[in-house]
Amino acid sequence: TGAVPLEKLVFPDLAGERRSLADPAFAGKARLIVLFGSWCPNCYDASAYLVELRRRYGDAGLSVQGLAFEFGDDLARQTKVLERYRDHHGIDYPILVAGTSDKAAASEAFPVLDRVRAYPTTLFLDGTGRVRAVYTGFSGPATGAAHERLKQRFEGLIEDLLAGR
Repeated sequence: TGAVPLEKLVFPDLAGERRSLADPAFAGKARLIVLFGSWCPNCYDASAYLVELRRRYGDAGLSVQGLAFEFGDDLARQTKVLERYRDHHGIDYPILVAGTSDKAAASEAFPVLDRVRAYPTTLFLDGTGRVRAVYTGFSGPATGAAHERLKQRFEGLIEDLLAGR
């Protein structure tokens, strides 16, 4: 997998400012980009965990960005819904409004993947922007052992990326 063309991926943030994923403010030694929707139950569990990861590894260089794919195409409505979602979860990382929840439209808006298969989808990038892993779906706390395995995998990937491996 080659480096992600981050400069070509530009979406509005919740303040309406168009931001490129290549924005230096998003840079880090390790980066997670999560494709999600405020309407997605598994995304709720994933968001809580991503907030925890960002707080735990942020000082070491972890950067997280959320790309929201919402119902409809009313940007003002999508933004209000996402502001409530952000506040509810205590999300401290940027959320960009990437488009509609339709998977074909999402695949077109985010051509880094051959197609968007599920929400959430988490991409793990190294400091150069190279995709090192893609995780589709999320095993939440109710899945018990599957959730513990997911956490071990995510944290292992993050620690490897932060160490430059």
